[in-house]
Amino acid sequence: MSLLLLNSGSRIATGVLKRLLASGAYNNIILADTYPNYKAVQKSLLNREDMGISSNSKTKIEDVKIAEKSDLVDAIRRASHIVYVTHDYYALAPAKTNLIKTTAQLAKENKSLQSLVALTPIELDHQSELSEVERSEKEARDAYPDLVHLKADIVAGEHGSLMHLLTQRIVNGESIYYSKANGGKQASPVACDDVEASVEAALKDSKHKGKSYLLQGPQKVDLGEIIDTLSKAAKKDAALKSSGIENFISPLSVNLLSEKLYSYEYINAMRFLENYKSPSEGGFGKISELGVTPKEFSKVYGEINTESYKYKSSGSLECAIKYFLYR
Repeated sequence: MSLLLLNSGSRIATGVLKRLLASGAYNNIILADTYPNYKAVQKSLLNREDMGISSNSKTKIEDVKIAEKSDLVDAIRRASHIVYVTHDYYALAPAKTNLIKTTAQLAKENKSLQSLVALTPIELDHQSELSEVERSEKEARDAYPDLVHLKADIVAGEHGSLMHLLTQRIVNGESIYYSKANGGKQASPVACDDVEASVEAALKDSKHKGKSYLLQGPQKVDLGEIIDTLSKAAKKDAALKSSGIENFISPLSVNLLSEKLYSYEYINAMRFLENYKSPSEGGFGKISELGVTPKEFSKVYGEINTESYKYKSSGSLECAIKYFLYR
């Protein structure tokens, strides 16, 4: 069997890869991504290195860059199973809302395709496209009725994109543009292990075809409490709104200057915290229906190995120059 993991470069997608690679169920895994800049390639490789991922004797890993539609068509044609994960790029990349629909339309042409699973973590939604997200997911379902849709609340644990970014900023003493005065918003974080188990279950059992599931943990947690939990695990206080520059030019503002001062990932993450709404449960089954018993958020984080979150100093000038040129 051949698995296509589409938008494979994100941290969440890499966690899914690790789980499915360990299952030994696939002879070949195609990792397809648009890789819009140098930083995207570097991040993907570092994610794999961090999680100890490499080809083994049972499964061949093949990297494919999606430069144009024909590349996507070819990758889908060669797959018996597809896992689509929302990509974590916010510039110089295909619109997330168009890509999920296009994937579903092209999957319909692959008559030997056994399953298509779409994992859409809400933390990876582009905050400037929120009004289009629900519509595009419905259009994908209409294009491929057997689509299994997994919508995830905030992903907790070492493979979560938002949690990793927040922890990295805490460990490195960087400002997080969030105030606990904005509290009151509660999420139901879902452990990354449970997300990955849900993807595997959706691929394995045909009874899930055509269904949608909301992946949430059993514990409701205030967004400020999430940051406090990460700080406790890292044994370091979060620097909330500690940057003078941020207080003058907010990462929440929509202008060219903010986009030059801050990374697109950081801007989207801060806008996500500001705009957070718990995903609607309407039309979705529960994670338990996938045979997964979700962990409580309080049990996900113990003591964090802070060394793995520290920025590497070697080659920092080279990386900064390449990031400026290719971002």
